[in-house]
Amino acid sequence: MIYEHKRNTNIGVGLGVIMQLWGKSMSSASPTMGFIVVLLGIVLFVWGCGQYAKSKGYSGVWGGLGLFSLIGLIILVFMKDRDR
Repeated sequence: MIYEHKRNTNIGVGLGVIMQLWGKSMSSASPTMGFIVVLLGIVLFVWGCGQYAKSKGYSGVWGGLGLFSLIGLIILVFMKDRDR
């Protein structure tokens, strides 16, 4: 794995999950703001999944699996590492 992509994966996936949870919790008080935070969280999560795919030697387009949330991340985890 490439260190830079691994670090970006942790940032993107971690912040993406936190922002999605935070946005869902704040949506009862402010639905519009909650939706925006959740949307930003999804974008960060997909970007983090793309970085994870790059660190395994695949194209960043595979980060689109992040749209399937944790199922997409699990698929990426089980993909063979080409960057050895």
